[in-house]
Amino acid sequence: MKIDGPNKTTGPKGTSKASPKKTGDDAFGSMVDDTEETGAASSVSRPASIGALDALLALQEADDSTEGVKKARKRASDLLDQLDQVRVGLLTGELPKSTLQQLAQTISSHRDQVIDPKLAEILDEIDLRAQVELAKLG
Repeated sequence: MKIDGPNKTTGPKGTSKASPKKTGDDAFGSMVDDTEETGAASSVSRPASIGALDALLALQEADDSTEGVKKARKRASDLLDQLDQVRVGLLTGELPKSTLQQLAQTISSHRDQVIDPKLAEILDEIDLRAQVELAKLG
């Protein structure tokens, strides 16, 4: 092969790409052709497997989406328990100040996480009622 300069190459003389010469048994040639095809197929499938591996790693690094829902349900359950204590306290006439303070603190601590406007309105009403009852006791 002769190299004349940058980007100028010439192949060996006397070879023709139009028709390769076939000599001897075709068994070896067919094995070579098979490996070239499978090599091409495996190189195509490799990026897909790397992409799948990247997707799995990204999923492992991502936060659990149900974790926020579980925390919200736990807060809601705690809030309902506190409201039940306030209801019982109002009915019996023995409402401790600490229960109202804890209720008001629970509502105000998670106010920024509420997205639903109706739920925010309900929490505002509960907070207002708790503040009114605290003022009555104080």
